[in-house]
Amino acid sequence: DHLEEDVTIIIVTHGLALRLFLMAWFQWTVEEFEDTENPPNCGLAVMERITGEDRYKLTAEAAKILGCDKNKSTEKHPPSTSPGGSQMPPPPDQVPWA
Repeated sequence: DHLEEDVTIIIVTHGLALRLFLMAWFQWTVEEFEDTENPPNCGLAVMERITGEDRYKLTAEAAKILGCDKNKSTEKHPPSTSPGGSQMPPPPDQVPWA
């Protein structure tokens, strides 16, 4: 569970999949997503938990390699506690068109 105190989750993926994950997590618009760039080979995009909160943010280095500008949200509540009850997309085997 991502709300546990000392949990580290590592996702190894390709650049586009990483950007799509971040788009869903931070609720970026299509325009905001299109402004980002794929990280270089073996690039890291680190999300840190904000101390004392159930929110995460991209590190400055991660935001830089992804081309995130100041107007793009790089902080967000986790899906289970985000305002408005938004959730991460369902797993591929649970979507109606799969």
